[in-house]
Amino acid sequence: MPAYTTADIRNVLLAGHGQAGKTTLIDAMLFAAGMTGRKGSTLDGSSFSDFEKDEKERKHSIYSSLLYLDHQGKRINLIDSPGSSDLIGGALSCLPAVETMMCVINAQAGIEVVARRMMEAAVENNLPRVIVINKLDLPELDLPALVSRVQEMFGPECLPVNLPASGGKAVVNCLENRSGESDILSVQQCHTAIVEQIVELEEQLMENYLAGEEPDIASLHDVFERAVDQGHLVPLLFTDARSGVGVAELIDFIAKWLPSPLEGNLRPFVTISSAAKPAQPATPVPFQYWNDPAKPLLAHVFKVTTDPFVGKLALFRVHQGKCSGQTQVFVGSAKKAIKLGHLLQIQGKEHKEVPEVIAGDIAAVAKIEDIHANDVLHDDQALGEVRLAPIMYPTPMFGLAITPKTRGDEGKMSAQLARIAEEDPCFKWTTDRQTHEVVIYGIGEMHLRLILERMAVRGLHVDTKPPKIAYRETIQQKAEGHHRHKKQSGGAGQFGEVFLRVEPLPSDSPLRKDKGGVGLEIVNEVFGGAIPGQFIPAVEKGIHDVMEQGAIAGYPIQDLRVAITDGKHHPVDSKEVAFRTAGKYALRDAILKAKPVLLEPIVYMEVSVPEDKVGTITGDLSGKRGRIQGQDFVNGGMAVVKAEAPLAEVMSYQNQLKSVTGGQGSFSMEFDRYEAVPPQVQQQIAAQYHPRTEEE
Repeated sequence: MPAYTTADIRNVLLAGHGQAGKTTLIDAMLFAAGMTGRKGSTLDGSSFSDFEKDEKERKHSIYSSLLYLDHQGKRINLIDSPGSSDLIGGALSCLPAVETMMCVINAQAGIEVVARRMMEAAVENNLPRVIVINKLDLPELDLPALVSRVQEMFGPECLPVNLPASGGKAVVNCLENRSGESDILSVQQCHTAIVEQIVELEEQLMENYLAGEEPDIASLHDVFERAVDQGHLVPLLFTDARSGVGVAELIDFIAKWLPSPLEGNLRPFVTISSAAKPAQPATPVPFQYWNDPAKPLLAHVFKVTTDPFVGKLALFRVHQGKCSGQTQVFVGSAKKAIKLGHLLQIQGKEHKEVPEVIAGDIAAVAKIEDIHANDVLHDDQALGEVRLAPIMYPTPMFGLAITPKTRGDEGKMSAQLARIAEEDPCFKWTTDRQTHEVVIYGIGEMHLRLILERMAVRGLHVDTKPPKIAYRETIQQKAEGHHRHKKQSGGAGQFGEVFLRVEPLPSDSPLRKDKGGVGLEIVNEVFGGAIPGQFIPAVEKGIHDVMEQGAIAGYPIQDLRVAITDGKHHPVDSKEVAFRTAGKYALRDAILKAKPVLLEPIVYMEVSVPEDKVGTITGDLSGKRGRIQGQDFVNGGMAVVKAEAPLAEVMSYQNQLKSVTGGQGSFSMEFDRYEAVPPQVQQQIAAQYHPRTEEE
């Protein structure tokens, strides 16, 4: 048994934009807690968090990493996450493993893109938030303005629990102290604001406070923790990780005031009925659990990686029960249990075997190929399949077609891509049925560049081609189609005739792509055996062929309702292949009559540029068919331009922005929706499409 209990555990994810100092802060915390004999640094490659070779070379985080420290009898698990918007998937995937998301903000740069996204993601996932303003030693800081900006953007509930003092050389606790000297704000006013925010949650406390009774802060712990859990209070702290200012105070705050697994908000697990048919969507049922070691095991795998020494490594958080190396677990809906084997405690790149992992703790298991990212492990077969409500990740839109440099490496490439896709939730890959090219997709140029470098390190080198836009096709009105397939070649012939009707899926249909559906509904309205029942699946296969191959420009079709209405058959010559072909060309015929339209992906962009470049950037985006949504001016003479633009117009925006701003600009983009392309653009794209016209 570990020396600590579930009530002693604190799980915290450090997230925020690049250069905010998350990794330096964790290194400083480990040193301040006496967990290390030296203070790690990203500058010289000695960081305990950024230990991978490519992280040391770039001097910033690329992967999430798990570390821990012990303080005041508490086990504090810390997860460091990458700060690039291209790598935000690594931060989002860790949200289910923690009770608290700690957003680190650069005191000079202010609130940047990833900080905003992670704060929003924490709210969406019902996680308590803490804000740490780091790098107090930087020049020309306007901390009062930054605090106001934080409250303006994230709400007035963001209140300082400590303040910088002595010219940024110390911090003063305004949560536990009613008076003191601060560099920026009034300690007394900040203390009063926190107390008033807390007592709002309990009527009796509020009445006593209004009657003039000042509550004892120590007695407000449970109410404080509840206020943080509910987002009614977002604590704000100040640190300077490099000099160590505020670091010890931050550790004290985590140990004393942040929720344990027993106090935090439960994660939304659901059970899936085993009675659901494969063709029907599964109906999830909320699953109640408690962070109790005495109950059956329930653990979630939030990260899978490959370690050079132990091989496949799966990091998991125990949400209920406990486990040892001898524990037999069921993975997802698997009927056969597997033994966990060696359980590992993770400290950066170091692994230490432990005999047991209790509820609320985080550990890893090695060398089990049957365990994958986002799997739920449990030891009660009666539970059936248990899942965690999915995290919403940005849609990877930046694509590259790749081919192996060495002939015969296709199988090796597929295996590597599958492994990387398991390790990275924002990486996808497909094989284009039309071109037979393998296309990889990521969040941005840097994301895919890192993927290619990782493949090269693992011994696979590939050639790349320019990215291909993931267009889609759909229709705008109802229409009917017909095709008769008749083929005679001396022996038995082929005959099949199909009539069908197409119409757009209603906007409220759960089958629509934008509602998370498959984008297709097929209805059989054939009566009287005009098409024998055994041939209906063949017609449906022909419909699916067109849905994948497109009708006007060779791109997948979405959001169609197809009704098979009539047809003819021959008692001898009718075969599945005939009806598959007839269904295929009948659907093409109907689509061409139904005002087909080409859809293009629209991305939401946030472009950070110097203030004097705002006009240039807005004009340039407008020239790319972009729509400006607004702009914010932030600290350091920078501005954030918000816009929507077609992905096709901004695929190479990285290089253009670098040229315009002299390397000072940065941007992020994520998929927002599909939208019809202008008619002249559709004509140009459709003119390049040359489908096969002969019938197979």
